[in-house]
Amino acid sequence: MLWIFIVVMIVLLLLWARFDYRFGLKRLREQEKSDLTSSMPSSATLISDGEELFTTLFKDLAKAKHHIHIQFYIFRSDGIGEQMIQALCEKASNGVTTRLLIDRFGCKLSRSDKKKLKQAGVVYRKASPIKWPYVFFSLNRRNHRKLSCIDGKVGYIGGFNVGDEYLGRNPFFGYWRDYHVRLTGEGVVAIQTQFMRDFEKVDELPSDPSFFPPLEKGDQHVQFLSTQGVGLEQKYLSLIHSATESLLVGTPYFIPTKAIQKALLEACERGVQITILIPEKADHPFVKHGATPFLLEVIRAGAMVHHYYRGFYHVKAFIVDHSTCLIGTANFDRRSLHLNDEMSCITSDLTFISEAQSLFHHDLARSINVTEESLKQRPMLDRLKENVTKPLVNLL
Repeated sequence: MLWIFIVVMIVLLLLWARFDYRFGLKRLREQEKSDLTSSMPSSATLISDGEELFTTLFKDLAKAKHHIHIQFYIFRSDGIGEQMIQALCEKASNGVTTRLLIDRFGCKLSRSDKKKLKQAGVVYRKASPIKWPYVFFSLNRRNHRKLSCIDGKVGYIGGFNVGDEYLGRNPFFGYWRDYHVRLTGEGVVAIQTQFMRDFEKVDELPSDPSFFPPLEKGDQHVQFLSTQGVGLEQKYLSLIHSATESLLVGTPYFIPTKAIQKALLEACERGVQITILIPEKADHPFVKHGATPFLLEVIRAGAMVHHYYRGFYHVKAFIVDHSTCLIGTANFDRRSLHLNDEMSCITSDLTFISEAQSLFHHDLARSINVTEESLKQRPMLDRLKENVTKPLVNLL
């Protein structure tokens, strides 16, 4: 009788999780909306190496005079994490107001590091609290943004988190390729505004005019799209439908929605050359296998798919017709599209796009072509994993 009880409880738990997720997602779509800024004259620098990013970021942090606002999805108590904690604690101890926001799921800080932050005066908070009544759904919600704002004058947005693997120090992953954007000019206002909105969800944030100082206008026009599980899919669809020549997709995970997959297939039919660059290695037990059916379909339609083999490819880039580029925190998967809080910067600046394309093609030269034949020859175990993964695609 015990096994019958266990089976019944598992079935009830699965039914609860299904309905919890379904109605939680429904409420999210009713309550949330995306926010697309107007074009903001800025100066944007693309950074694609972890060592370079943190060297530059630490220099900016050292120059901070009034406040530091830092937000990451993942923050680890390792080598680079300790350096970041030390830098934040030093500034806080010297009178610079310092706030740190980390996603509840992505927080990997030790107790001693949390204590250091508190003693130094760093205001440390966790995003994405669990909410009633949709507990399972809220457990799957993530604040996936990685934003930094220093004195309201310098901003950062991109895919790097705080962890040694992002600097290529993990022997399994090896070199880590990612994109981050450093901004000055009016675009910093968007970074600051989003950080404040996220922080105010978990703690009060006093009104301070110094958060928005006068800024010089840059010569690159950038828009910012903030999404909370709503709006990103529509933006991708509009960009795909607008493509007439080429579409470059750089992503660590490829789990498109049905609408996006359909749009990609239609783009192939009208002659758009689609190139998808993804990592050869996987950092998630399900995502790589969950992607295979979608990849097979676009390959058969004429898209080119490549596996980056130099290390791990964590880039989030979407480049359309050499004329529009979207880079930010969002992956090309259903979690970023429907669950996560994300932020992307969008530009038509030809200089910036040219650099992003050059980097993409540089990495393409360090990748191998994935063919229909090679996927057909995948081991039986991989096929089994794909079948197991199918019911989970909305959570990937």
